[in-house]
Amino acid sequence: MIDLSILPARLPTPKSTYGEVTVVRLGSRHIEALTEACRASADHVKPWLGAGLCPVTPAAVRKFVQDCEQKRHDGYGIVYLLMHDDMCLGMGIINHIHPVHEVANLGYWIRPEACGRNLAVTLCQSLQKLAFSQIQLNRLELFIEPANKASMKVATKLGALSEGLCKKRVFGRDAYLYALTTND
Repeated sequence: MIDLSILPARLPTPKSTYGEVTVVRLGSRHIEALTEACRASADHVKPWLGAGLCPVTPAAVRKFVQDCEQKRHDGYGIVYLLMHDDMCLGMGIINHIHPVHEVANLGYWIRPEACGRNLAVTLCQSLQKLAFSQIQLNRLELFIEPANKASMKVATKLGALSEGLCKKRVFGRDAYLYALTTND
């Protein structure tokens, strides 16, 4: 397992129909852009990911960034933002990294006005490549609630396999488990 503190600040980004987008590691320089994106996305994101991954005040975002930095240094996870110029279009996270089993969770959100443009797939492809080639994971798991049809489409486009329904898995609610592996 690799030391997460040495991972790149910017990831190679597949072509996007949205125009020039970049995938950059979350840092304190993103507080303003992330605050704006979270405010625009809170109602869209919170039902699926809770309030923790979509803080809406500058103070809460600052704390979130600090917590993410600590988790990165602890080897727990890493967060990247999908950016278009100075605008944050969304967030991707690899977390719950298990160094023995070489598995982690993959999560993401895209701001509402940018949805439907394949940006979640673009972001996740960059994170998938990072997870398998640099973090040296063998498996990424996506837990998606049955009503979240958009995320199921993203998982399918990524080539993730549906492995079944997990009872009470996300915030006490049922979720489908999708998996991406190095062999896929």
